[in-house]
Amino acid sequence: MTRVTDFLNTAAPCGIYCAACPCFKDLQTCTGCRTDIRHNNCEIFDCCVKIGGKEFCYQCELFPCERLKKFSNYHQGEQYAHYRHVTIQNLLLLRDNGLELWHSLMKQRTDEGSYAIYCRNIDGTPDRSPCNCNNVTKK
Repeated sequence: MTRVTDFLNTAAPCGIYCAACPCFKDLQTCTGCRTDIRHNNCEIFDCCVKIGGKEFCYQCELFPCERLKKFSNYHQGEQYAHYRHVTIQNLLLLRDNGLELWHSLMKQRTDEGSYAIYCRNIDGTPDRSPCNCNNVTKK
């Protein structure tokens, strides 16, 4: 039972894998949007969880809605925002595989380096190198 809660706390309603975030795993200053009050003003969280009563956006009849699409297109084509570009794909993966397997897959991707949040250059600036995700179409 605790395990499911742990998995849920690392999975944002929008499809972000919270455990990949430096604030969550390295700095331990965030516990994920489901338990951390710093995320109280997130439109997606409010819409999905507070108003919609869902756990994840894919459970909504409007999925993928314009709000989620706008979120996933943030700094399109830039590596440091890649984690946003794949939120819809992450949600489809979650829907199709269930929370436990999704968590395992996302942990593996994070450990391999193919999924990260806020990729930065050595000097701390955002990594604006080209992103190879599926959402790169036009700016």
